[in-house]
Formats: sequence, structure tokens, C-alpha cells
Amino acid sequence: MKKRVLVAIALIVCMLCTAALADTYTAGTYTAEAKGFGEGMVTVTMTFDGEKILDVKAEGASETPGIGSVAIESLPAAILAAQSADVDLIAGCTFSGKAVKMAAADCIAQAKGETSAVGEVKMAPGTYVGRGLGFRISEPVTVSVTVDENSIKEIVVDTVNMSEKPALMQTVIDLQIPRMIEQQSVAVDAVCGATASGNAVRQAVEAALTEALVAGGSDANAIAAFCKQAPKSNETKELSAQVVVVGMGGAGTSAALSAAENGLSVIAIDKAGKWGGTSTLVSGPMSINAPSQVASAYEDINKAAGEKMIDEEALFTAWCEYTTDETGRQQAKVEFIRLMMDESGVTTDWLTQYGFQFDHATTFAGNKWPAFSPLSGAKKLTEGFYAEAWNNFSKMGGNYLLETEGYDLILDESGKVCGVKARSMVDGTEYVIKADAVILATGGFAGSAEMEEKYLENTYFPIKGAWKLFGMHQNDGKMIQAAIDNGAGLYNVSVAPMVHVGGVDGFLPGFETVPAEGLGYATGRPAVWSQGDMPLNMAITSNTLAVGKDAKRFTSESDLSMFNPWKSGPHFYSIWGQDQVNGLKENGFSEVPFGPSTGYLGYGTSIPAGVPMTNADAVIDAAIKAGFMFKADSVAELAEKMGLDAATLTATVEAYNGYCAAGEDKEFGKDASKLVPITGDCFYGIVGSSWCYSTCGGLDIDTDFRVLKADHVTPMEGLYAVGTDSMGVLFSEHIAYVTYGGAANGFALTSGRLAGASVAKALAK
Repeated sequence: MKKRVLVAIALIVCMLCTAALADTYTAGTYTAEAKGFGEGMVTVTMTFDGEKILDVKAEGASETPGIGSVAIESLPAAILAAQSADVDLIAGCTFSGKAVKMAAADCIAQAKGETSAVGEVKMAPGTYVGRGLGFRISEPVTVSVTVDENSIKEIVVDTVNMSEKPALMQTVIDLQIPRMIEQQSVAVDAVCGATASGNAVRQAVEAALTEALVAGGSDANAIAAFCKQAPKSNETKELSAQVVVVGMGGAGTSAALSAAENGLSVIAIDKAGKWGGTSTLVSGPMSINAPSQVASAYEDINKAAGEKMIDEEALFTAWCEYTTDETGRQQAKVEFIRLMMDESGVTTDWLTQYGFQFDHATTFAGNKWPAFSPLSGAKKLTEGFYAEAWNNFSKMGGNYLLETEGYDLILDESGKVCGVKARSMVDGTEYVIKADAVILATGGFAGSAEMEEKYLENTYFPIKGAWKLFGMHQNDGKMIQAAIDNGAGLYNVSVAPMVHVGGVDGFLPGFETVPAEGLGYATGRPAVWSQGDMPLNMAITSNTLAVGKDAKRFTSESDLSMFNPWKSGPHFYSIWGQDQVNGLKENGFSEVPFGPSTGYLGYGTSIPAGVPMTNADAVIDAAIKAGFMFKADSVAELAEKMGLDAATLTATVEAYNGYCAAGEDKEFGKDASKLVPITGDCFYGIVGSSWCYSTCGGLDIDTDFRVLKADHVTPMEGLYAVGTDSMGVLFSEHIAYVTYGGAANGFALTSGRLAGASVAKALAK
């Protein structure tokens, strides 16, 4: 009898559950949006029948390739499998993942006939502290948020105890935080040019608000009430000037100053919320025998007053030899190399009237041309220079618009370039800026994976594809593409991107930090290191085995941290055996990698040599979960997991182990002390990355900096290009960016000055 009762109860429960399921959803397809990491929105589309979720799709064109795109690609399957938006986030793509989950929850609410996925919105008044990760994973950004029951009252960033670049964070404080309070939303766009710092603040404010909501009795999902975007403007404004300069980095600053100095009316625009661009991230410009410097004495380089610091003709000859390929063809435009000899020093002296300052002349380590690049690169000088330069520009009558993206050219009926179409990054206002001349100074196209895939070729090296970008992500090449679409020619567009940093494809925040001596190389904060950087060190240390996409070695592994990772293209693959990993656990790394990689990437300071990696297993597990490390029982299986050819990688490992046994590297001559065999009962692969500052090749120009048409002879009337938008004229596709320090920054400032003068001369005719 008891059994019958239990069976009856079970049947009733089953029927009730089935009936409930049948009424769970209204069949159909629903769409919702949420703010991710990038400029745009993440869109989720879900299809339901009456009982379950049938399909989930996510799109987010603005999310970072290889990071946010991972969440876009992976989370829909997890949501479908779980039949719920409540799934685990993927490490390293928090913003994109949360956006997918939030939009999915909205779709589910729509299918259930609910007005919103957000519950009651009520906070406990008070001040709450949240933390978010920005550019530096070693030290989260701490933010205090004061609220009443239903609104944000104040947001304060702890600017003392942080490792973010102060100037970038100040841009966030000045521009982004007021918008967050005004719009009562954490979903405002991060300020372009300070995206990482801005997103750290967004993440911290969201955490603080969530705590306040829970304290007030609301569900944590009620945070969605503070994730709304303000509607965009439909307004179009018309502006006019004699010259419009697109980009306000080093090249654009110099061009705008020069044009204004020559009496022209100038409007400058930049997508970022601050000026300076990539030039604020690098050291000083090439400045060959600047007259003021030649007139001075520098004890540190043993030069007497009035003595030139370098032999210009010797450097000219060496540069020309460097850019001549193996067939004897000179790939650079020699007249531009000569221009650098004659004008770069003059340019830096010229800039002193606008706030430029020299640091002491310095011998460039490893450079056969000592001290030819006196630096202005102390960052405190750099930021001060740009602030003063643009203040001087305004005093000369110039106007500029920050957070304003130029995206297309305006041409008249004859084909002359006569202006720029632009758009406000803040409210969507459209601008039609009419001008007699347009100077493109947009910083290249390294911010566009699509353009890198399209224009970089594998003729000399396997460089086609999206590169990790250490420079400015707003440099996405839209105006370069606009010029190409209107008939502009390219010159050496496939020069390898400018790479000074080798690292890994991702980072592992949250691991314990250990204090180190002094201040961080790139942070200016008390230095720390962490075992969380173990994959970074494994990727670039000299005693690894590194291969390219073809599963073959491409260089001596001794220079992976700085000089030669680019030879394998956007990525390389470092291979380890279990015996090596056991050695790390017991004895630590045998060296501190050369170069700036560990200063700029990861926790900011190299792991000291000889420190046992006691946390190795946890770090490896985290890296595998993050998707940039792999583990397998055989080399062949490892190759398959990493997308490499199994037979080739197996042969490469066998050959390398042979070199280790013989004590001689017959391929690249690596020091015998660095030859450690790949052995053990399992194997590991780390995805290394060549982190670039910018692309080098671009538009073809003549010595007046006029953009040339595809015939490489006829100028495009009204259009000029400077800096990395046209820097291919200095280089060769058969070899990397030159090893002479400061060439890119020197060309940016020099080309900008000369272009401004050229425009003035042309308009005076």
C-alpha cells in the first residue's frame, strides 16, 4: 500500500513538473544586449519552445579578439547545456562573459513573460569598496562608492595605492566617472585610450554596488539596473578649418603645431580621451645631432662641446644596407632615410619652444651608434610636454576635439580630399569637418585584427594575423582604410609590426605576490613578483624550446623576450617536458629573462632565479583553464591540442634533444648551457605572443608627405600622412623595424613638423 502511495505521489509530482515545464516559456526567438569590454554592445539571441532553450547565439564585434571573443564563442554552449544563464565565467574575459550572461538572463525573462530579469532595486545607504583589475594585474584598482537607497552619489578612486599609469587614470576620473554618476550606470564606455584603467573602475564600482544591493535586501542580479546605456544623439554638426589633423599622438601633435605656427586654421581630433597616443608609452625620439645637443658637453658619452655625437653618413650607409634585401633591392625610400639624418635633430630643438625637454644623452644598450638618440623619454617629461604643447596649440587659435573618431574621408566631385567624417565616442554626435587639407596621424592599424589579416603577408616571415597589442587599441586604421578605398597606394605595408616585448597569450591574476627590491620597472610602485607569472617565464626563458606555427624552431631561444619573437609571427609555442617542470618545482628558474617583458607584462617584476616554484601545479592548471597552456601524454598529442603538425613537432623535439645530448645547437648556435632536453612522462606547451606597439608599413607618400595614389606617382590632392600611417617608407619587408632606438617616435615628430609646413606651402599657392 505504501509503495502504491509513493508511486502515485511520484506520478502526480511528475505531472505537475511536466505541466509547469510546458508553461515555462512562450515559444519564440528573443534578443537582448549588454555592455561588454569593447566600444559596442554584446548581443545575445535565444530561441525557446514551451519547455526549454533550443539555441543560443552571441555576437560582440567590439570585444577583444582572443580574449572577450572567447566568451562570445564559448558561453552560448554552456548556457544551452545548463538551460540557464547562471554559468561559470571564463578566466580572463570577465566583462564580455558578464555581458553574455546578463543579456541571456534578459532573453530568458522575456520568454517567461517577465518585464525584466532585475528584481527589487534597493541599496543599504553607505560607502562600499570595490576592486577591479586594469592594465596591471599585480595591484587591483580600489574604488569607494557612496550610495543612497537607489542611486550612486560619489565614486572615488584610490590613486595612491595603484599601479595604473597616473595620466590614464586621471582621464578616467575626469571624464568617465562623472558620466557614470550622471547616467547612474556602470555601462558607460570606458574612455578610449584608457580602456583598461576605465574598465577596472567599472568592475570595481559594479562590485561595490552589488554589495550595497545585497545589503539592502535586493538580489545580486539587480545590478542590471545600473547597466543601462544612455541613448545616442542623432545630431550632425558641421565644422570647417583649413586643415584637419586626425590623431593627436606624437605625429599629430607635431603636425598641428606646425600648421598652426604657419598661420593656418586647424582642427585636430582624436578617438582617445587624452592626447599623446603611443608616443606616451615609448622612450625618446631619434634626434640625430640636434644643434642644441651638439653644442653641449656630455661626459657620459665622452663628447666634447661642439662635437657631433654620431657620424651621420656612417649611419645613413648602415641604414641603407639594413633595408636592402638579399636580391640587392633597396626596399626603403632612401630620401626618407636622408630626411631622418637631416631633420630629426632639428625637430626636437624646434619642439622645445612648445614644452619639449631633453633628458641627458644616453648610450643605447647594444647599439653600435652610441648616444645618437638623446632621450626626452622620462615619462614625467613626456606627459608634461603634451599638456603644454596642446595648450600652446590652443593659444595659436587651434581647436581640438578629444573622444572624436574620424572614420571616413570627404571628397569633392573632382576627387580632391576636402574633409573628414567623424563621430563622438561619448554621445554619437556626427561631425562633418570641411577642410582644404587632411593630415592622417592615426598611429597605424595594429588595433584592427581584420586589417592585419588583410594586409600583412607571409612573404618573408609568417606575420599574417592578429597581433597582441601593447600600444593603443584605438589605432584601428579606419582612416588608412578610407584612404585605400579612395585610391591611395600602399608602401611596405607588410613590414613586421614593431615588437620589443615577448610574452604569453594571457595572464593569471589573483596569485600571491612577493615583495621585491625597489620600484617596479614600468609601474613606479613597490615591486612585486608572483609565481602566477610562471607561464610567462616558461615561454621566454633561454632554456625552453620554441617553435612557430610550422612546428619548427625559428630562432635561438635566448632572444624570445625582446628581439626575435616576431620571426614566428603573432605567436610562438614553447615546449616543456615534465622533467623540466619538476626542476622548476625543486630549483626554480635558472635565469631572469633578458629585456623588458616581465617589467611590462604580468605582475611587473621577474621571478628571481633559484626560487622553487612550489605553486607550479595550481599555476599550470589555471593557465590550462585560461586556454594558453596545454598538457598531453606525448609530443604528438600536445601538437594536436595546440593545432601544430604532430610529425613535425615530434621531429623538432627529437632533433633538439639530440643537440642537448651533443652539447651543440647546430641550427641556431644557442649556448650549450641553455640546452635542456624535453623529457618526461608528459609534455606542456605555452602559447607565446609577440606584443607589438604598432604596425610599421602603411600609405605611400612623397617627401612633401602627400599620399600617393595606387600608381605610386600621382598625389591624392588634399591628403597627407605622417608617423606610423606612412612609416613603411623607412623600412623593408624582408627584415624587422630597425634596431636604432627611437626611430618611430623620431619619424612621428619629424614627419608631423614637415607635413604641417608642406600643407602651409601648398595652400599658399
